[in-house]
Amino acid sequence: MASTSVNRPTNVKQKEADVNQKLQLYGIYSAFANGKVPSNKQIDIALNSAIASNALSKPSSKLSSEGQKLIGDLRDVIEQAKVLLLTKNEGNLLQDFLWQTRFVTGGDAKLPGAPVDKATAQQHGNQALDGLRTLGTLLISNGQFRKLLSDATILLRDVAGDAAQNAANRVNPSQEQLSQIDSPAADNTWHDVPDLSRDNLRNQAKNVYNKQKPFSSGDVKDAAGNASQAANPSGSRDPADTAMLAGQEQQTGTNQGVDAAGGAQQGISQLREQGSANVPEETKTRAKEFRERSKGYVSGKLPKERREQSIYRLKKMIVEVQGHPDYQQAIETLLTLAEQYGGHGRNISQQGAGAVKGAHGDDALTTAETDLRMLLERFANSTSADDLIESINAIYRDADQDPELKKWFRSIDTYVRKCLKEQGFIMQDSATDEWNQLYDQGNFLLRDRYRDHTNRIMDEIKFLGNQFDEDPLNKKFSLSLQKLFTDLGNDENGKPAFKKHLVKDLSQVIIPGIFESVRYVPVPRIEYSDSMVDAIVENLVIEGDNLAPNSFEFGSDNYFRWGRRTVTNKNKNKVMVSVSGVQMDLRDVSFYINKKQGFPAVKDTGIMDIFMGGTGFSFKIAMETADKSDHQHFFKINKVDVDMKSLTIKLKQSKHKMLFNFFRPLLFRVVKPAITKVLEKLIKDQAHQLDARAYVIHQEAQRVAQAAKNDPENAPNIYNRYVQAAQTTMTKNKEKVEAAAADKKTNVAMTQHDSIFESIKLPGGISTKATEYKNLAAKGDKWESPVFGIGSAAESTNLPKPSAPTRKPHNVASGGVRGPQNVNPSASSGVGQTNGTTGFSNQVNQAFSSSGSEDYSLKNTGGVNGGVPQSGNTTLGANNPVLTGGV
Repeated sequence: MASTSVNRPTNVKQKEADVNQKLQLYGIYSAFANGKVPSNKQIDIALNSAIASNALSKPSSKLSSEGQKLIGDLRDVIEQAKVLLLTKNEGNLLQDFLWQTRFVTGGDAKLPGAPVDKATAQQHGNQALDGLRTLGTLLISNGQFRKLLSDATILLRDVAGDAAQNAANRVNPSQEQLSQIDSPAADNTWHDVPDLSRDNLRNQAKNVYNKQKPFSSGDVKDAAGNASQAANPSGSRDPADTAMLAGQEQQTGTNQGVDAAGGAQQGISQLREQGSANVPEETKTRAKEFRERSKGYVSGKLPKERREQSIYRLKKMIVEVQGHPDYQQAIETLLTLAEQYGGHGRNISQQGAGAVKGAHGDDALTTAETDLRMLLERFANSTSADDLIESINAIYRDADQDPELKKWFRSIDTYVRKCLKEQGFIMQDSATDEWNQLYDQGNFLLRDRYRDHTNRIMDEIKFLGNQFDEDPLNKKFSLSLQKLFTDLGNDENGKPAFKKHLVKDLSQVIIPGIFESVRYVPVPRIEYSDSMVDAIVENLVIEGDNLAPNSFEFGSDNYFRWGRRTVTNKNKNKVMVSVSGVQMDLRDVSFYINKKQGFPAVKDTGIMDIFMGGTGFSFKIAMETADKSDHQHFFKINKVDVDMKSLTIKLKQSKHKMLFNFFRPLLFRVVKPAITKVLEKLIKDQAHQLDARAYVIHQEAQRVAQAAKNDPENAPNIYNRYVQAAQTTMTKNKEKVEAAAADKKTNVAMTQHDSIFESIKLPGGISTKATEYKNLAAKGDKWESPVFGIGSAAESTNLPKPSAPTRKPHNVASGGVRGPQNVNPSASSGVGQTNGTTGFSNQVNQAFSSSGSEDYSLKNTGGVNGGVPQSGNTTLGANNPVLTGGV
């Protein structure tokens, strides 16, 4: 005989504890929504409680050995995260920072005044658009522009043809190879079988790499020793000794005789020579030949005469456009608007600078900045950020007080205006000379003059980042995470491996354990009202182990027939879905019903138990692919069976309890079959509607795909098509539901304040308890709240104390500006610096260094109307006023 019990009968005491715990989580959610956060003490207790829980402290014996090891790794990650957070956040700095940012008012800061009103700005925008449209029309209608575009297209086609021809020549076999096709191999000839083992292939790849490697790790160590020996006054080859001397030099301000620049140059020179010696001559020769072939090919396609003629044609095009009557009006409009809004921008910048200064009069902002800085410095191994802040301030002060930079921007503005407004100026040699001078000056100002400043900032950022890595607590947390992921995806030899037993642990132990641990989940108060009846159901508590079905079955039967002549093809797919074992053991469910119209008029409040054990609620759906004539569905539902024979309802409190108990046997004999039929129809209709909705989404996606063929650039991918189609369908269905339920009200109320029947309070109501927790979440001073007090473990007593952030000696590039020293000396003075640059600074130098391919000067445009080539970087040569300090 089949059992009529449920998987887990209701434990009233456990149920009350679980309900309170879940409602406290709701209270914690409400507290977070109100800007409240847990204190360090509350976090400590909660994490200690999690570590001491059975799931982590006593993992299931059903887990594999590696599964239990992973649980231990997870415990260690939580422990190290707790120590890291509570130590670095001593004094609740993070909580106070988050709270203070909610109350930043800006102090005495005032928003900069708008330069123009909205209507004027829109009018100016239209004028600018008309000017740009006019210039674009003049450009694309100009014959020189079209001819240049046509010539560029022809040149690209020529290059593409050469590339295709070279590829074909590499693929095509030689005539000698073709002539050997019909010849047989020599008789009784045998060859060695190639060794394709993984180890052999790895060794071959390693040998090729070692052959091409410029220098080994030993070469790097030797170069570092030579660099240290050259920089250290005592000749020590230990880089640590040299670094210590440099740190003492920086900290005390005394000269220890460390030659950082000379040592770095010695190490770089040795590595360059070693790398050149280790690279095979064959590789060098191939690289040199490739560079020469590439350079020769480009020179052949773009000879000097063609480049000069192209520049001349571009200038001629500009002069022709400038001669058009519409040009002057359009360019004057654009320049006037640019000048006007440039002035507005400068005014707003000045107002903004005052606003920033005024904002720091806000106590909340000042406190938040202090909290955040202290947090970052603690995580950076208690390293002060003063050096980084000072290096950033220095470059801003120097740039703001640099007359060279301001004068160059004014010269650029004047030059651009002359090129745009004076017809024929761009054809003159003086225009080329002036551009070369501005190019050299700008190249120096923007790339070289402030490079020492940027080197220093980058070195400070690198040093601070290294301190994050050197922090012992950060290291421990990182190592615990690394161990967790290593044990998760690597085998005992450290190689990536897929572990089937961990999947088994997840599916057979962990996920079922989660369902069991969830246990009792309270459902919010459900309310319904229309013109006929008002109804409320409350105190529904679902048990996860009972609600989850005990079995889920899926079956598929495919039938395929191929026919010819009078026999037709046929293809059918039948599907069966079965769910059984959805159980209920609901105790003390409160209800309220008020039938306002019809006979009999009933108004009742009470408590009932609902029980459905054994097979519980079960249903089975049988369906098959839709007929060809059905253009609205994927499937045709053949049959739906529902079973809920074990359902029983017991009234514990009601005004009509005696009447209900008297008619209950007859009622259940009549009502159960009726409810079964209703549920069968409901499930069938819902499945039918879902299938129809999926078909509509598919049709909509196909329509979007068809429309996208006409506009392929804006075509969405397949996932976006289906998402957009689903959103469109759901919006239409929502509008239909809202129209049909205009006179009906359905509400899910978590608290009494959310209820549409606030005056009706049911016994043991969950909404009443939820209201208490929500009110508890709002209590507490500032960011604190007692609702975060979750868990029962003791506080930690072995947390380390964070040390006060201090400045630490380190090597950084020297700050200051290059070139004419006409910036206020006090603005560029550096504190705590040493001469020379670190390796990171050398990388920055390479990033900022210019090459010939980036030279935009017109030094090689002699001929038609360009400048005459001279010695030096540009036509100015050694007389460059920037290099001589004459500007």
